[in-house]
Amino acid sequence: MPTNLSALRQQLARLMGETVLATPAASPERLTTSEFGVAALAVYEDNYFLDWQGRFYQGTHKDTNFVVTDSKKANGKLTIGPALAAVVDTTDRAELYQDFTATELNDAINLAISMVQDVALEDGEPAYLTVAKDTYEYPVPAGFVYIEAIYQESSTGGRYRATQDRVDARGWNILRGASPRIWFDSAYLTLTENRRLRIIGQKQPSELTLDTDTTEISKVYLIYQAKALLHQSRIRGRGADFEEHEEQMRTAQGLADRERLRLAVPGRGWKVGF
Repeated sequence: MPTNLSALRQQLARLMGETVLATPAASPERLTTSEFGVAALAVYEDNYFLDWQGRFYQGTHKDTNFVVTDSKKANGKLTIGPALAAVVDTTDRAELYQDFTATELNDAINLAISMVQDVALEDGEPAYLTVAKDTYEYPVPAGFVYIEAIYQESSTGGRYRATQDRVDARGWNILRGASPRIWFDSAYLTLTENRRLRIIGQKQPSELTLDTDTTEISKVYLIYQAKALLHQSRIRGRGADFEEHEEQMRTAQGLADRERLRLAVPGRGWKVGF
């Protein structure tokens, strides 16, 4: 089941034990460009959230980062900087982080994705090429690492029948190189000018940029691998903090490695690269 970046980041932050989700309240605190109250934060002492990193993940100020410069127990009031261009409103939803920033969490998730790009293959969206007259070589559409099947458009425009329109696998191949190409054997099949070819295959998983971007990679693997990477980034020198981060890193890495064994998706069809 696909998981989006926002959900992964929030779950990772919870696992790191350092996130609070905040919903601005319209009253009793006045909403300004640098202040808002959060009823759920009224249980925390003054300055509990001082210097915490924040990010609006929903609402008017979506994708805006900030730092908490003051926090009050009364009404859960937060003062943030830099000041926003517009007043905080009740559509806004914020994440608060004690140690790691949203950018660091996102980077750890994307690094975890890149570590399994060669094994956690995903079905790519179909790509299309238009047949040119007397042309039997075409560039491989961007992103494909395996091509499983090719269909030639039927006489009914936009129709690709599962059996009748599938190009026989014996009639095409991949010419590998710096610019891979699909080669069709003109002695074996006929391509009809101006009809489209529908390319089906697998791609490497993409990194996540927007909060709404999704991935099919195991959520368990991604969260524990990202957690291991975050703890590794904090291992400096010696002392209690070093030992705690090292222990947490080893535990998280072990869980990530166990889940990683389940990720391998065999390639189907012709491999595009070497």
